[in-house]
Amino acid sequence: MGYKEIGRKIQRAREEAGLSQEELAARLGCSQSTLSNYELGKRRLYLAQLEAIGRALGKPLQYFLEDEDLFRVEIPETRGAPDLREMLELAARLSPEERRQVLEFVRFLLWKKGESG
Repeated sequence: MGYKEIGRKIQRAREEAGLSQEELAARLGCSQSTLSNYELGKRRLYLAQLEAIGRALGKPLQYFLEDEDLFRVEIPETRGAPDLREMLELAARLSPEERRQVLEFVRFLLWKKGESG
């Protein structure tokens, strides 16, 4: 995994936390431009810095280091339902908690129709 992928995860976690670059940088004790370079993958990031970012954002170190491709799911043929493929691709980008909420909603819709989920 490269610095760009880690940087994208930092940005995503920061946005999920509702923080601006300036706010997170202040918590970390670095400049906004330094944080921006981390997020863009333009600046080397050491483990201790990544741990501090994780603590500030409430994310475990593993969140930043896991290869997301390991969790890619082969999507079955969706003939006649192109929106199903898009839904699965988008859901794969959600956090585990967000995916659980989506699953609960789908089960609710099926329950409402009188089907089990």
